[in-house]
Amino acid sequence: MTPTISAAGFATRIAVRWRRQLLVAVLALMLGVLVLGPASPLARTLFVAHLGLFLLWQPFVRMDQRVELPILVMTFALVALVAVALNAWLLVVWIALLAGVVGGKVFLYESRWSKLFYLLALLWLIAALLLLTIPTAVPQIVNTEALVITIGRMAAPVVLLLMLVLPAEREVDSQPEVVDFVYSVIVVLLLAVLVLGSLVIMVLAGHRYIEAVLEMLLAIGVGLLILAWVWNPHAGMAGVSTVFSRYLMSVGMPVEQWLHALADLAQRQDDPDDFVAEAAGDMVERLPWVTGVEWQAGATGGSCGALRGSCSEFTYAPLVVRIHTRYPLSPSLTWHFALLAQLLSEFHADKLRARQLKRMTYVEAIHETGARLTHDVKNLLQSLRTLCTAAQGEPAEEGVSSEFTALLRRQLPAITDRLGQTLDKLQAPRLESDASVPVANWWDDLRSRHRPAAIEFGVEGELAAAPPVPPALFDLVIENFIANALDKRAGSPGLKIAVTLRVASESVGVDVCDDGKAVPPPLARDLFRGPVPSETGMGIGLYQAARAVEAGGFELGLAINEPGRVCFRLAPKPR
Repeated sequence: MTPTISAAGFATRIAVRWRRQLLVAVLALMLGVLVLGPASPLARTLFVAHLGLFLLWQPFVRMDQRVELPILVMTFALVALVAVALNAWLLVVWIALLAGVVGGKVFLYESRWSKLFYLLALLWLIAALLLLTIPTAVPQIVNTEALVITIGRMAAPVVLLLMLVLPAEREVDSQPEVVDFVYSVIVVLLLAVLVLGSLVIMVLAGHRYIEAVLEMLLAIGVGLLILAWVWNPHAGMAGVSTVFSRYLMSVGMPVEQWLHALADLAQRQDDPDDFVAEAAGDMVERLPWVTGVEWQAGATGGSCGALRGSCSEFTYAPLVVRIHTRYPLSPSLTWHFALLAQLLSEFHADKLRARQLKRMTYVEAIHETGARLTHDVKNLLQSLRTLCTAAQGEPAEEGVSSEFTALLRRQLPAITDRLGQTLDKLQAPRLESDASVPVANWWDDLRSRHRPAAIEFGVEGELAAAPPVPPALFDLVIENFIANALDKRAGSPGLKIAVTLRVASESVGVDVCDDGKAVPPPLARDLFRGPVPSETGMGIGLYQAARAVEAGGFELGLAINEPGRVCFRLAPKPR
């Protein structure tokens, strides 16, 4: 069975294998239009065929790319309009644009034959513009410079034949078709200056067309020489090239403004997450081509702006930045944004190190405080042991109730034991939990240490079915929760505190809730990640509790944080 080739595949094969011949055909059809004149119906037909071949040759849209229907309809409508309204000045504009496209490809080839081919094509277009098109657009030139038009018509086919006989090179066909936009703009502007300047000299000075063109060429050459010297003067001073390079490296004032804002923000903002969020917001506000920014740093992240358009991701661990732009970034802009993301990451890492250093300072202060208190606890423990010995040996005196004496004899040994355990931990700190005890015993002990009137205690589930719990770990966490709630009650009299034991067949959790105001979001975000500002202490209690439960199979969290309902929870880690 003979394989079939689609129309798109056939066009792609022609555009790839016969690209040079296509360009020669495009120029040949343009020559036919110029010889016949734009008013001729045959010339307009040739111009439509010229546009069709140009669409096959053009380096902007790949042949295998599907064109949307509205763009296709617009293209056909534009071609029809140009074919109907074709005139000499329209040809002048079109040839200048075509020369810009060809001129933008000349300096992209290293091979001498390929570069010579496109240089001949550019020369043909410039000659056709000056010798054939402008004389047609300005009738005065036709009457005075008929020889110019004749030379142009005779030389144009010779250049086309020379382009056809130039040797082709295979490596050129495999290169991607690109056009240097800057070179194309420069070529179009130079041609516009040359044509318009020649016409101005003809009108104002009364010179002939050829003289005006030569004078304008001389003026452009002198201007380019002066510009080349100003670009790099070699006289011990910076030229225009330095200013231009500085502009390209900064991509204009918006990036410079964002860098200044970033440096100022680094001085004002200490929190790494808030710093990245504000820097991302400044990027969306100050850089006009950025529509939105996403960022992720470990377990935290955020976004700002509209997350649409092209997305570019930059990773500098632990920070990941995704920048959304209106259009895909060019290689130079990608490099610039990578540099901006790297600067942002360096500042973020510096903020993280500063926060870690602050935590170490807190820990050092706690250790120094513990060292000073160890001696005081020893003295207090010695005094309590003396009291326990005396209380156990002395009979109850008159005037003292037997219940009070029994309570004193029970509580003094318990206080002594707890102080002894505290002293052992101060002298040899450890994170290991003590042996587990039944949850009912721990719960009864917790309730006996607090007045039921001050705190509401409740149980959800059957205590008999609960697994044992580590008492030291639970005491450390729950006592911290209760102490924070009592401190909160000191500023809000009438605050209700409830402790709920949640029992399941294989897990035990505890909630400590109050009906006060909610924890501010910035404070809630850092509660268990590090020391937080505190009016009654060093703000390290919850941080220490979170570190202690990490190895015990439990986790801490702020389960509910709403006005009138704030709950801290100790629960097993999900499996």
